[in-house]
Amino acid sequence: MHSPPPVAPWQDSAKTNGTSIFAFVASLSGYVCFLGVGGALGVVLGLIARGEISRAQGRETGRGLATAAIALGVLNVCLTVIGVAVGVTYLAQQRPATVARSAPAGPAPAVPAPAAPPRSAKPSKKTAPPALASREAGNQVTTLGEITLADVSGDLETELGHQRALAAAAGETLVLWLVVPGCKPCDGVAAALTSKEAQRALAKVRLVRVDRDDFQLELDRLGIPTEKIPGFALLDSRSHARDFIHGGEWDADIAPNIAPVLGKFAHGGYLKRRFPWRGPARDDETQL
Repeated sequence: MHSPPPVAPWQDSAKTNGTSIFAFVASLSGYVCFLGVGGALGVVLGLIARGEISRAQGRETGRGLATAAIALGVLNVCLTVIGVAVGVTYLAQQRPATVARSAPAGPAPAVPAPAAPPRSAKPSKKTAPPALASREAGNQVTTLGEITLADVSGDLETELGHQRALAAAAGETLVLWLVVPGCKPCDGVAAALTSKEAQRALAKVRLVRVDRDDFQLELDRLGIPTEKIPGFALLDSRSHARDFIHGGEWDADIAPNIAPVLGKFAHGGYLKRRFPWRGPARDDETQL
């Protein structure tokens, strides 16, 4: 009696488990089109395939393929979860910025009126601070390049005496400057002070700026006209007016018009005038 011939390796009846093949394909699809879903399906099918192979008791192969499907599927699911978390975080951060950009712009904030020159140390003559138009409260002295600007309060005669002494010590000419709040020509003079024309014309001049309304009685007593604003007066040793001009001596309130007039007036050379001053007014006449 003859025994059956041995079976060749290529004639082995064991076959590859079909579920393991589907599991591997599903896991790969999770990286191509079915993100996350393919990976999860590959893990499930891989586990099923391993169970089927174990129950087949050697009649089916494909355990390695099922294990690879499970590993690829788990990795795909993890990467998908991480990607979704990153995307949600990014969108959450971008939403406020998008809303802010799409919100209608409100009205532009009002620009505050410029303040008067602050009390500060004297700046370099090469970098004069900008002239400011409004009057400051209290005694303030600011150097504007070649020009000294003093805003004064308190007893006018006492302060004028003090400013005259400071001007003499510095080799400056003192000019009293009368202003009132809301005076646009006064603002024009203030804005012109840092111009090249004013710096040349008013070099070594100390402008003492006072509010006419605050010192009306004192100004009348010193014989200083107050009808025309802005007004400028040269004073004698007792702080009485010895010469006076006002803003009517020039046309537009710009530096090229203002600087030559004030420069000549401060240094005693402004002789030809539109409004000649005849001295302090008597009780029976009107000041110019």
